[in-house]
Amino acid sequence: YYLQKMAGALFASLHECAERETTDQQYAANVMRMENAHFFTETIRKRGSELSHLFQKQLTAAGAIYKQSTDSYLGWMIKREFKVLHSLFSNVSRIRREVGDADVPIHIPKTTFVKTLTKESSREVMKEKIGAIYLRMEKHLSEVAALLPHAWKSLVRVLYEWFGRWEKLGNHCYDFKLEPGAVEVVRIAKTVGGGGSSVERRKETVGPSAPRSSNNNSSHGSNPSSPRKQLAG
Repeated sequence: YYLQKMAGALFASLHECAERETTDQQYAANVMRMENAHFFTETIRKRGSELSHLFQKQLTAAGAIYKQSTDSYLGWMIKREFKVLHSLFSNVSRIRREVGDADVPIHIPKTTFVKTLTKESSREVMKEKIGAIYLRMEKHLSEVAALLPHAWKSLVRVLYEWFGRWEKLGNHCYDFKLEPGAVEVVRIAKTVGGGGSSVERRKETVGPSAPRSSNNNSSHGSNPSSPRKQLAG
């Protein structure tokens, strides 16, 4: 009973830390929730089925926290890196709901649509942008938490879903095939996250990442300190 109460108190402390004014709400709050929920889940499960059964309610809560924070974090990452594409297809989707497929090109001409895609979604641009996402995630996520492989796998899935929707919108509204499509974007993302040599190539393409430091500041916000240390305090 008291162990369960302690676990509940940990989640309450996590929520308090994530909601503090000093915590960057664009990404750091979600990273803090992701890492702590993942750490709690992995720690309990490694202790065996008896402890997992005892903390079943808390494991369910941790799973919900992890999913919600991961979805929010990955959505922010994709919108940030693919800002123009996200804006374009959000407008296409909104207009489509209002007037139907056939009249979308009246509001957003096909020439504008194709010109934007040519500039923002070529294969080389995709490699660069997805590589930039990997490097940013590598900086945001603690090496100790070992969360990057799990988060990257989730990102690949979300990229497939988003680009799949965009692919269908282009086909339905403009009879235009998005290249690279969702399947090819997944291949690119898997290659980017596939090993050290890929990381080095991406550094040459998008520039070196900033050194990991609790005092490091960049255009992406300050590097959050270890969330488990914040909970302990």
